[in-house]
Amino acid sequence: MEADFIRINGNIQSIKDRLLNELEELFDKKYGSRELVPVELAETIARISQEINREISVLINRRGIVVDISIGDSGTVSLPQLDSRRGKTRLSAIRCIHTHPGGNGMLSQVDISTLQKLRLDAMLAMGISEGQPGEIYAGCLSAESDFDVYGPFTLGEPRLNYIYKIIEELDASAREDIYENEEAAEKAILVGLETNQSRLESVSLKDAEDSLDELEELARTAGAIVIDKVLQRKHAQDSAYFVGKGKIEELSLLCQARDVQLLIFDDELSGAQIRNIEEETGVRVIDRTTLILDIFAQRAVSKEGKLQVELAQLKYKLPRLIGLGTELSRLGGGIGTRGPGEKKLEVDRRHIRRRITSLDRELDQLEKRRDFMRSTRSKNNVPVIAIVGYTNAGKSTLMNRMCGASVFVEDKLFATLDPSARKLILTDGREAVLIDTVGFIRKLPHDLVEAFKSTLEEAVHADMLLHVVDASNENAAMQISVVEGLLEELGAASKNTILVLNKQDLVTSGRINSTGYSSVCEISAATGFGVEQLLEKITEGFKEKLKEIEMLIPYSEGWVLPYIYKYGQIINQEYQENGISAKALVKIDKISKLEEFILV
Repeated sequence: MEADFIRINGNIQSIKDRLLNELEELFDKKYGSRELVPVELAETIARISQEINREISVLINRRGIVVDISIGDSGTVSLPQLDSRRGKTRLSAIRCIHTHPGGNGMLSQVDISTLQKLRLDAMLAMGISEGQPGEIYAGCLSAESDFDVYGPFTLGEPRLNYIYKIIEELDASAREDIYENEEAAEKAILVGLETNQSRLESVSLKDAEDSLDELEELARTAGAIVIDKVLQRKHAQDSAYFVGKGKIEELSLLCQARDVQLLIFDDELSGAQIRNIEEETGVRVIDRTTLILDIFAQRAVSKEGKLQVELAQLKYKLPRLIGLGTELSRLGGGIGTRGPGEKKLEVDRRHIRRRITSLDRELDQLEKRRDFMRSTRSKNNVPVIAIVGYTNAGKSTLMNRMCGASVFVEDKLFATLDPSARKLILTDGREAVLIDTVGFIRKLPHDLVEAFKSTLEEAVHADMLLHVVDASNENAAMQISVVEGLLEELGAASKNTILVLNKQDLVTSGRINSTGYSSVCEISAATGFGVEQLLEKITEGFKEKLKEIEMLIPYSEGWVLPYIYKYGQIINQEYQENGISAKALVKIDKISKLEEFILV
């Protein structure tokens, strides 16, 4: 038999061709529509299951046609997702007949969860004894107790077909609370790994646990329900499965038993690792980078933001094309599949590279527009202040408090993605521009940093930085370090910076080490505590570069006012008989040229 034409799913390694051919022939037969467990089919899969010592599952629709055959190991078999959805309140019109080679036909927890997850008409388990069908148990959904189990039955027993009446009554009731299994949120298990190498790099088990906790926040932000977190300690990362093969087998059983659709790993995976893990577990697999990209795809609103996300997605996917195979866009939907770049993943590498080039060109055009806006602000001598900090530190809340803005705020990671600029009035009456930048996070994907470089460079071009820290977070010191590292990478580490210790209303522990910062301010953006003092510190920071002077400018010296507008700001001016009387703030290093007009 040619491998390309095998329709049997699951673990078919080392199975003889004659047995695979025999199973394939089951697809060509049609069984009686009122025969719940066809005798011929049951005897065939019982004999083969005994010979290969593996579970075999057969899905049959109500017309008596086999729609899927899957082979597992000696104790489990993974079943496919069904495409024939009949609505949230209907059964799937498909029943599952599967073998238990050990002889016990009782339904397992995995069997029950599969029954509920796929909304099967019935889940039928058949114990195998010496190659012959043994006791049969049947599970059906129930209006009173979620599910009911019936049996034992023997093959060919007439009362086994009584289950049809139960199925028909359930399907006729169309109760959404019984059959609903398509929740808005996907169920996920988080997986982390601590290796000897990470310990050598001073990454403790506590750090690994903290990183996994942060991954849980990211997953919830993306809309997932976190069912469990698994952290393995291992000598080194497994090149094929990231964690050990045994741990993958444990995860596979856990996913089936708890109806989990998604595994999220706390580090970047290769395309081959993703493919291998998905084949073993039967659920979708994404890594931390994909999860962050998905959140960015949800949050992007502006054209530039959407282009940046698509660019990062494509750059991340490009080297993983071979490992991920042909179904690159994962059209099933869900976390890790969203974003404007999804449809582009169906094309070949050359087309993706062409799209990347096109995106780079579009972003260059948008960057020129951003540069023009910066130069305009510079010509008008408007001070620019950029708010930077770890995600969910309260940056947007602070902007709303200081500027009376209406920037979106939510207690989630990366609640706001697109940068916002608002007018800020300093305590001396001067106008400034306050810019809220995208939040930072540990293990921020490199492709994302590159794609968002033009946005992040707002911090590079700013005159002052407000480094906002969640002072109530027990990992505040780590978060400060992460932000400082990214600012160093962007070339903004030497900027005039105020360390803003936010959320003082929630602080219960001791003070944060602020060594290295000449200016520190404790505030609560939510309550307004300390915000006036912060505004004064910002104003004082700009006064160090400017000096207030009074001048009398002759009408014949027409260059003076444009010069002041370029290097300072006019506070007030009055036209007199012998010239213009003006009070202005001018950069200290530019005052010498105006000395002859300054009034003592």
